[in-house]
Amino acid sequence: MTRLKPIAHPAIVLCLCLVVFPSFAQDKAKNTLGKVTPSDFNLPNLPITDSNTTAVILADKGETHYIGNRTGWFSCVYTRQTRIKVIDKKAFDLATVKIYLDGQQKEMEKLSNVSASTFNLDQRQISQTKLDEKDIFRNKLDKDRTEVKFTLPAVKEGSIIEYSYTITSDYWWIMPPWEFQFRKYPCLYSEYQVEIPQTISFVLVRQGVHPYAVDNGSIGRVSYTVTVNPDKSSLANLDQDAYVSANTVKHDWVMRDIPAFGNEPYLTTPENYIDKIAFQLSGTHNNSEESTDYHNNWAKATDELLGQERFGGALEQDDNRVDEFADKIGVGDADRLALAKAVYYYMSQHFTCTENWRDITTTLPDVIRKGGGTVGDINLLLIAVLRKKGFFAEPVVLSTRDHGFNFVHYPILERLNYVIVRLILDGRTYYLDAAHPELGFGQLADECYNGPARIISKQDSGSVYFDADSLKERSTTLVMMTSTDKGLEGSWQSTLGTQQSYETRKNVREHGQQQFFKDIQTQYGDDLAITNGGIDSLSLPEEPVKVHYEFVLKQQPGLSLIYLSPMLGDAWRKNPFEAAERKYPIELPYSMDENYIFSMDIPQGYAVDELPKSARVGLNGDQGQFEYLIAQQGDQIQMRCRLRLNKAWFPATDYSSLRDFFGYVVRKEAEQIVLKKK
Repeated sequence: MTRLKPIAHPAIVLCLCLVVFPSFAQDKAKNTLGKVTPSDFNLPNLPITDSNTTAVILADKGETHYIGNRTGWFSCVYTRQTRIKVIDKKAFDLATVKIYLDGQQKEMEKLSNVSASTFNLDQRQISQTKLDEKDIFRNKLDKDRTEVKFTLPAVKEGSIIEYSYTITSDYWWIMPPWEFQFRKYPCLYSEYQVEIPQTISFVLVRQGVHPYAVDNGSIGRVSYTVTVNPDKSSLANLDQDAYVSANTVKHDWVMRDIPAFGNEPYLTTPENYIDKIAFQLSGTHNNSEESTDYHNNWAKATDELLGQERFGGALEQDDNRVDEFADKIGVGDADRLALAKAVYYYMSQHFTCTENWRDITTTLPDVIRKGGGTVGDINLLLIAVLRKKGFFAEPVVLSTRDHGFNFVHYPILERLNYVIVRLILDGRTYYLDAAHPELGFGQLADECYNGPARIISKQDSGSVYFDADSLKERSTTLVMMTSTDKGLEGSWQSTLGTQQSYETRKNVREHGQQQFFKDIQTQYGDDLAITNGGIDSLSLPEEPVKVHYEFVLKQQPGLSLIYLSPMLGDAWRKNPFEAAERKYPIELPYSMDENYIFSMDIPQGYAVDELPKSARVGLNGDQGQFEYLIAQQGDQIQMRCRLRLNKAWFPATDYSSLRDFFGYVVRKEAEQIVLKKK
């Protein structure tokens, strides 16, 4: 996507106010890249590596500084150099490097100084195989984005690979972030150095749990060559080079022996917790001591979004084509709520979403003409149409769960990747997302429940919270079983919660009902056959989906003992929290209330030999409860099982109790009824 550009001061900066980051001086060990020795192939014995380690990042170094450019301002220069020891072929994917460049032709980020080599050790002799320039490939992904890709040659188990490159960017307001930690591989040494002219100031955002070995800040001074034109309207005045010496802010961060992030289940995204630093432009300053602040508070960020042509500006355009489109949608003399629903459902059913993206990618009339677009395209058009109908509708920007947290007190627009609609009608507030036709009026997908979001409005802009704890998912399953000449037969019916209904509608739309029930049959295996499957309320998105089918348990006739699990289909077969320890919070998509009711006629000629015991166990007081009640009443066995979690977010300190709780649930739901032939 095109990078939106702040307005920079055209004057050359000579001095500015210093912004100093915290500094904790320590000795720093410099890793030398570019030269490989036999000893480099021997990995140290460290706790961050084990027999399952398939590769180790030996060193990863990044550096960012600024240079003067020919537009009267600065360009950002980013260099990265990485060395990796490949241990197992499972890590061969590290030999393929992808670099992404943003910008249209005039503002294209420029890639240079690409260098890559593979080093192999054979009988104490090191061979080096260099990357050939002809093996560097460029792929234009869209008008704004290019992928540069290369694969290092001669890679085998035991190889050391090394690559480096430089990106020069006219997007001076975007400081490259740095991740010290890798998701799958441990890293021995990671360093990031920056040097920023004091004319540009950034806010630093840190995250992660591992300490810095080096965290040093200092002041420098650099001479810049900047090309300016004092009077661009006059052909008599040619571009001139100005040589400026300015103070700089320098900083150096180093981490050592960083473990791989790993794969902890029920985590929104590693982006929220991985060891990382990022930057947000906060202001620029010129030599006349004038300054400009950039969305360093929500009021300014709101004004910027409202003024952007690809966001708020699109809603202010007076276009007859949008008016004509809005006039086509209506429900006669229906009340206002019915009209709002008619507009919403028309949009959700007639427009196809192509991707999650906050801004519009084209004009609203073109969205109408194409019948689809990004989330921003569809939901901003929905706002425009609702406003044409006289409704009070505003955009709300947020970050989805897989994109990372949004900060409530400080705006970082790069973190906001999604837009929904706030509609206020008759004193009630509705939040709408027409980008997904499976959602009912006033419903949002669980991916939107990621904490603070921001209402972008001239009248009442402010924060609104979509916490997963507040998303209550209730489901009820009813299983009836009886004995017939064919064996044990029964019916299965489940009324799903809002999010499960949404996911089921998506599944059926993408794959069809036949595949849906085929997948259920696959889960049961050969011991149970399902027939007469059906799904109710698929086309009624405000109603819960109901899934039902009949089944036959395949058993040999005349068995002296029958073993039967009353938990069919809905049981927790595996503890989702198997690891002994956990570093990061547990982030479930929603709180839950699962009810399972089972009723069975005891087959003629059999009696109950063993029956699971009833039980009730709580989780950390009132945070959750598991209830398992079972009894024989005459010729019937009746059971009710209920699992409640009253919250969706748990700190890492609660992990042990949550692990034990689900361990008990899994064991209890696996218990069987034993019937014995009389």
